[in-house]
Formats: sequence, structure tokens, C-alpha cells
Amino acid sequence: MTKARIQILFVFAMLVFANSVFAHPLGNFSVNQFARLEVGRSEIKVHQVLDMAEIPTFQESAAIDTDKDGTLSQIELAAYAANLTPAYVSKLSLSINGVPAELKVSEKNILLVAGAGNLPTLRIEWDLISPISTVETANKVTYQNDNYPDRIGWREIVVSSTAGVTIYASSAYASGLSDELRSYPQDLLSSPLSERSATFSMTNGKIPENAVTLINRDGRPAVSIQKDRLAELIAVPEITPLIALFGLFVAFGLGAVHAMSPGHGKTVVGAYLVGSKGTPKHAVFLGLTVTITHTLGVFALGFITLFASNYILPERIMPFLAFVSGLLVFFIGISLFKDRLFAFLGWNRETGHHHSDHDHAGHDGESTHSHDGVTHTHGGSTHSHAPIENLTWRKLLALGISGGLLPCPSALVLMLSAISLGRVGYGLVLTLVFSFGLAATLTTVGLLFLYIGKAVGGTAFANSRLIKALPVFSAFVVASLGAVICYNSLG
Repeated sequence: MTKARIQILFVFAMLVFANSVFAHPLGNFSVNQFARLEVGRSEIKVHQVLDMAEIPTFQESAAIDTDKDGTLSQIELAAYAANLTPAYVSKLSLSINGVPAELKVSEKNILLVAGAGNLPTLRIEWDLISPISTVETANKVTYQNDNYPDRIGWREIVVSSTAGVTIYASSAYASGLSDELRSYPQDLLSSPLSERSATFSMTNGKIPENAVTLINRDGRPAVSIQKDRLAELIAVPEITPLIALFGLFVAFGLGAVHAMSPGHGKTVVGAYLVGSKGTPKHAVFLGLTVTITHTLGVFALGFITLFASNYILPERIMPFLAFVSGLLVFFIGISLFKDRLFAFLGWNRETGHHHSDHDHAGHDGESTHSHDGVTHTHGGSTHSHAPIENLTWRKLLALGISGGLLPCPSALVLMLSAISLGRVGYGLVLTLVFSFGLAATLTTVGLLFLYIGKAVGGTAFANSRLIKALPVFSAFVVASLGAVICYNSLG
């Protein structure tokens, strides 16, 4: 395509667009830019986006189409992005406490998006990194974009931080409006954002008194980004034996820590074992059941995500699984509550007979055993050695399934990442080890409750009615937790 033909087509395109509805929301002449700054303890990451509408893209097509065949190939696009990057990045400035910081390009991507009149729009994304030495004390950061200062368009800057880093006194917000230049707000098209620079302070220590922390555009406080450490294990550049071993240890630790977060069954397990005649074998069985159920749940949901998402949406399944899990816990709790309450009140579950302090007592106050073989009287005082409830393997299995039924989203992301990176075997092993870490915590919690219960049961303090009522209360807690899980899943 000759230069003269390009100029003719350009003029023709201008005439067409002058009498048609704009395809690009900001207009066919706009050059739009977006930046997201993510502040961490050791580095600042910048995600920079350039969105060119139809006319600027058409203008740049002569520079992109190096073989002049009229087609913009992916090779030509990549070469154009490589040539544009140094000049573009040189006009992005980042400074910390007034000292310029170097921005290094870690990744770039370029693509064409269909526009009006069969003309494309151009989108280029850069991921930039700038190492920082410390954020222990207050550090003032300034970011500025001096690219295309005379072109009309949307300019947006957002700021976020990872856990442990606090941002305050910021001129930028934590939330965006355009979904990184993918969807522009209709009510702002006539007066687009013009955020060319941003300043803020950051620290992982205490912020100054009366300082205003980072907020969203709606005025609400911003929340720090939580890294998915489990999913990051699979994304290392190379898996050596040492890295694989380290990954297994980390996965186990993350599973153990994850079990301590709300909603992972430790309260249910502990409350269930309070007052029951459980053994360490029962606690270990619970842990293994949780491990197997959790692992199978992750695999099943991963399969649905990969192969059946056109028919079943994974996000629709999660509330259903949560409801089923809560329902199991609720029925287990109700059953325990009934059994333990009857035992506490001295009711025989088979005959419905109530044993008072004087039932079956001899006239001389001597010990007299009752008909049930386990309730008897010493000196006029009746008590029972019957188990508080029948601790069956079926109940333990149901409780373990309920604890592991809801797959952890982090484990699901890990498995899907492993598949996409071709590291399926390693991903499956990490998922299994993560589940073992989760189960180990629940097992430890169960053992602690068992040993504490035995220690308390061997003291005179255990004979008080308050301690005897504790198993009844713990069963009520189990039922209540199940009801809460069901309620939250419906929400």
C-alpha cells in the first residue's frame, strides 16, 4: 500500500466517520490511557494501558505494516510495540521522595480490536516494575504520564496496595471507572477523566495522625490486595527438586493456616467432640475424611470449569455446596442436642422414663441400680454412666464430608493454573498436600478438645452442673453454625 493510497483512505475514513455514529465511546480520534499502581513492600508495579481509537490506529498502520501488504500481522504488531515501548516508557515518570525511580518493562501485549467501518482499534498493555528499598517510614510517591499530551481522550489512574502496606494522602483513588479502558461510563463521555498524575504516601508502619487513608471513588475505604500465595506456587519459572520440595512445605502450611480462617469447620469439629466419648482415632478419621472430600471437590469443580462450564456455572455450584454442607452440620447438631439434652436431664431415650434423685433408691440409702443397667444411686444421689450420645462412624463421616465439601477457591485456581501451564502432576500433588494441611489443623483441634475434655473430666470441677451442661451447649453451637452456613449460602 503506497503512501498516497493510505492518505486517500484516511481522508475517506474521515468523511465516513463525520456522518456516522462514533464506534469508539470517546470518539474515533481519541487516544486513551490507563494506569494502575500496585504498591508492595519491595516494589511498585504499574499496569499501563494505551487504547487508540480508529483514526489514530489508522494513522499508525503505515508504521505497523512494514511489508506493505495491507495486513497488520501479529509479528508486525509485536515489532511495533517493541519499537514504541522505549519512547512511551521514557515519558512515564515515577519518583519516591523526589528521587526518580526506574521503571523496567516485565511484559507487554498488543492486539487489534474491531471498530467502525471495518477499521480496528489498537490496544497495548505494559507491565512495569520499580524496586523500592523500604517502606518502613513515610515515603511520598509521584507518578506522571506525559504521553500524547495534545490528544483528546480518557486518562485514568488508580492506586492499590498489597497487605501490610498503607497508602494515605493520595490524590488518586483505589477504584477505577472504565474497567481498564474496556467500558467507559456513559454519563462521563462528554467530560472524560483527565488524570495525568498522582501523588500519595505509603508506609508499612504507623501513619501520621489525622492522615486520610486511600479510598474508593464512592468514598469507602480501600482494601489491600491479598495475594493468592497458593496459586503462585505453580507459576514459578522452573520447578527444580528443591523448589518442588519447598512448594510442598508451603502448600501444607497454607492449608493449615487456611483451616484457621472463618468457615472451615474447626469450630464444628471442636464443638462436636466436646462431651463425646471420642478417641484420637476418631479425630484422625475426621481429618482424613475432610482431606479426601476437599480434594475430590476441587477436582470435580475443576472438571466442571474446564469441560462443562457451558452447561453448569461453577459460581452457581458453590452456594449449593455450601447449603448442603450447612444442612449436614445442622442435622448433626440437632441430633447431638437432643441426645445430650436427654442425658443431661436424666431421660432414658428408649423408655422415655425420667430418673430423679430418689428413683430406685433403697430405704436405707444404700446403692440401688436402676433397670437400665447404667443409671444407679449412691447414698440417694442418682447419676448415669451412659455415653452422652452414640458416637458412630456414620456421624463422623457426615461431619467430615460437611467440613470438606466446599472446595477452597485458592486450591481450584492452583489446579487450573497447573493445567494451563502443563504442570498437572505437580498441581495435583500441591492440591492434595494443601488439603492435608487443612485436615491436619482440624485433626489437631479435635485432639486438643479431646485431651482438654479428659483433663477436665477427671477433676472434681467436672461434677458441677455447668460443666455437665457444656456438651449440650456445644451441640447447640454445632446446630447454630449449620443454620448460619445455610443462611449465608442462600444470600
